[in-house]
Amino acid sequence: MTNGLAAKGRWRTPLLAVAIVAAASGCSLDDLLSVDDPDVATPGSLTGEDALPVLLAGALGDFQLAFTGDNAGVTEGLINLGGLLADEFTSAESFPTRVPIDRRDISIVNASLNTVYSYAHRARAAAELSAIRHQQFAPNTAGHALSLAVAGYSYILLGEHFCSGVPVSTLTDAGGTEFGPPLTTEQLFTEAIERFDAAIAAAADDSPELYLATVGKARALLNLDRPADAAAITAIVPDDFVFAIEHSDNTARQENGVFAYVNIQERWSVANNEGGSGLPFRTAADARVTFELDPANGVGFDGVTPMFHQLKYPDRDADVVLASGREARLIEAEALLAAGNVDGWLGKLNAPRPAAGLGALSDPGTQAAREDLMFRERAFWLWLTGHRLGDLRRLMRQYNRTAASVFPTGGYSQGGTYGDDVSLPIPFEELNNPLAQECDASVP
Repeated sequence: MTNGLAAKGRWRTPLLAVAIVAAASGCSLDDLLSVDDPDVATPGSLTGEDALPVLLAGALGDFQLAFTGDNAGVTEGLINLGGLLADEFTSAESFPTRVPIDRRDISIVNASLNTVYSYAHRARAAAELSAIRHQQFAPNTAGHALSLAVAGYSYILLGEHFCSGVPVSTLTDAGGTEFGPPLTTEQLFTEAIERFDAAIAAAADDSPELYLATVGKARALLNLDRPADAAAITAIVPDDFVFAIEHSDNTARQENGVFAYVNIQERWSVANNEGGSGLPFRTAADARVTFELDPANGVGFDGVTPMFHQLKYPDRDADVVLASGREARLIEAEALLAAGNVDGWLGKLNAPRPAAGLGALSDPGTQAAREDLMFRERAFWLWLTGHRLGDLRRLMRQYNRTAASVFPTGGYSQGGTYGDDVSLPIPFEELNNPLAQECDASVP
């Protein structure tokens, strides 16, 4: 097994990447700062081995924004918006583009929706460009494998968060757009698996990139209702493997967006039994969900909603886990349950609990109750890591649950009732693509 340090994936910020390129090329800092920077660097202009660190850093920076958001007002990130649509967060403000997401009634002209959708695609396109350039100049390297893995995770984020029918376009070397057709949810996960397979082939043995791509492929397989296939590949992933998305307090753009929107701006609060169907994230008194009532005045941005700060990410530069050995073991547990091995399933769930100060679970007795427990354990272990919305949709697709039984429903706290959206719709701006069309956000 790899030690925790070797298994822990890290990446540098774009600013550091630029500094590395400057040092490698022999440029002085004064020379670098005096160069006229073009407003737009086209894909065709980013060629050669020297461009590889910049390409990879750009892909990672865009992925960070799409995944966790920032504190600069660029985007909220899918952990935040997915948590709002699901049952992890509840709105504590009146901002006109965020409340409808929490209420499950989302317009395609929603600006927050469009921004996070754009960054998810930017991350995908940038990672794929980085992978292409690495294939040309540095194949079978850590950077090549990481680029492919980030591309795979970009497809997963699109598939788990957006309705079925996401167009996937590409950038030409001249900077134009080659429009792509809509891909179904299943097709997005299939595309993700192709990237992860390529990443696994490019990665070194016993490397963070190998484990990152393996967990990603297993996650995609689970989304395709292939739990046995998912569990078959995760045994190589060490229990202590963690690949984290790094944040920094160097700039607001690099700050942790979950901490920013909850603990600084107080836009949404940690939810509890939201809409009757949500999990009791606060009242469960579970060590994996850490929070506190706002010590200042106890209410959020709207001045009314009780404000509970999350404490999982305690500061601006807190890292966010993208993949881990813990997730690999949860995937294996779900496969055991699907195969009818109740003892093995329960043993897999109980193995990590003592280290978290948690008592042993017992068999709830029925298959439906076991499934509930499986997804509850996933919800608490993977809280605020961008998994919950995809899991609620899987409960509908794969376990025949109704939207009302897993999503917040009934009367909404700020007036009216919850809608019927179970995913984020494709934004209006995407309809500029002549191949695009609206898709039904009420279908899982």
